Amino acid sequence: MPHPGLTSSPVAFLGDFLITGAVGGADASSTPAEVTALLGDEFTESGDTKQRLRSYRIVEFAWQRTAPEDPWDGLYVMAQAHRLEVPVPVDDLADHLRQAGFPIVEVAPDGLGCRRFVREDSRTGLLADENTGAVLKVSAPTWFGTGPRHAEPAWSREAGKSWVNHLVALDPGEREQWAVRRQPESGAERARWWWFLLVACRQRVPEGPDGTQAPWTDLALWLVTKCRAAGVLDRTEAALQIAGHSLLPPDETVRMCLDAIPVSRAEVATRDTTPYAPERLVAINRSRQAKALALAAGAQLRRGVRDPGLRAETEAWLELRRTLM
Repeated sequence: MPHPGLTSSPVAFLGDFLITGAVGGADASSTPAEVTALLGDEFTESGDTKQRLRSYRIVEFAWQRTAPEDPWDGLYVMAQAHRLEVPVPVDDLADHLRQAGFPIVEVAPDGLGCRRFVREDSRTGLLADENTGAVLKVSAPTWFGTGPRHAEPAWSREAGKSWVNHLVALDPGEREQWAVRRQPESGAERARWWWFLLVACRQRVPEGPDGTQAPWTDLALWLVTKCRAAGVLDRTEAALQIAGHSLLPPDETVRMCLDAIPVSRAEVATRDTTPYAPERLVAINRSRQAKALALAAGAQLRRGVRDPGLRAETEAWLELRRTLM
């Protein structure tokens, strides 16, 4: 079975994955049928009605869904570089990416013998062996990175539960007063604190159609607003948080996602029109934001969007999904 996309050197292959977040044009948002069309049918697959894992030797794709009648939602794409016949030194890969104009950034090690690197614009992460320096795997989307959302919490899980249990019972004015008394003075620590509270709250947000009526949902919305004010979330990320946890009714959520798209359909960069070059990074990242927001809006259509204009605009964006960066 061939290595999909591995038509050049392993360094170039892994570098392209880190830059684009895709293997042979297939990324974590690609459907099983789309991956087959792009990479072929020489794969092994396992799973059940709710989870699906596909392997092209070193490259793996994973999907999940809530019910058998639902479409498959992509979880990740991963290159298991440790399966290559010749190990790839992380320093060689880092040099390759630096010369290409897309350097990777090292973050704190995982404490289990691995060094970690990220390219946050493409949401790709890399693990390398601390002792040998060999690349172990590259994945997208990455589960680690830089900034407050990925920093080790300075507060205990019990403290987080206690704080959000207190906050959920307060009215808006009382919450603001509580925050003034409690929030850290340092901007960086304050950002971490607000994100910590949002994570603690999200674990209590109920799933299902009645979730938007729950007090935990109201608190989560307030905390998303605070995280954005603290610089933890930008407009796109805030919209994705709200959509991902269905914190607002479907029509409101779709409108918010569409309003947050930073470029028009006529002007958005696509894989057909835009090379992956450093000087095009702003356009590339706007295309990536558009793709993420369109997918988030598309997921809301299953919840029952009433406005035909919102539905039509979302479907128009989804038609472009496969060509977006």
